[in-house]
Amino acid sequence: MKIYTTDKVRNVVLLGHSGSGKTSMVEAIAKVAKITDKMGSVDEGNTISDFGKEEQKRKISCQTSVIPLEWDSRKINVIDTPGFSDFVGEVEEACGIADAAVIVVNGKAGIQAGTKKSWDMCDKYKLPRFIHVTNMDDNNASFRQVVDDATELFGKKVAPVNLPIREN
Repeated sequence: MKIYTTDKVRNVVLLGHSGSGKTSMVEAIAKVAKITDKMGSVDEGNTISDFGKEEQKRKISCQTSVIPLEWDSRKINVIDTPGFSDFVGEVEEACGIADAAVIVVNGKAGIQAGTKKSWDMCDKYKLPRFIHVTNMDDNNASFRQVVDDATELFGKKVAPVNLPIREN
C-alpha cells in the first residue's frame, strides 16, 4: 500500500449491537475492495477482522480490528468494533479516532440497546453517521420498521435514502 497524506485518509468506524452484522459487513467491503476474493463467515471463524482464538470460539468480536483498503485514490481504514457491552472501551477508543460512523442494525432484530449506545457515542464524539440495515434477505426483516423505530427514537435526523426492493 502506498503512503497517503492525511487529507487522503479516512477512518470509518462500524458500530452496533452485538450480532448486528458489523463483521460480516467488513467481509463484504473487503470483497468489493478486492482485499479478498472470498467472504469469510463468523460461524466458520474465518473472517479477516475476528482473527483471535477467543473471537473465533465465541463467534463475537472481542477487540477492535482495523482493515485498511484503497478506494478511489484514498486510504480508508474500516474499524470493526465489538458490539457486546463488556468491550465498550474498545468502542470508545475507535470513536475517538474516527472521521465517521456506520451504525449497523439487523433488519430482523431491529433497534436494540447497542443501537442507542452507538448513536449516543456518535453524539459524544460528534461523528457524522448513517444507519445500515443488514439481513434484509430474511423474510422476518422489516426495513420500514427499523426506519420507523429509529425515527421515533432519534427524531427527524433519520431519513431513508435507499429503500430495498424485495419480491414476494
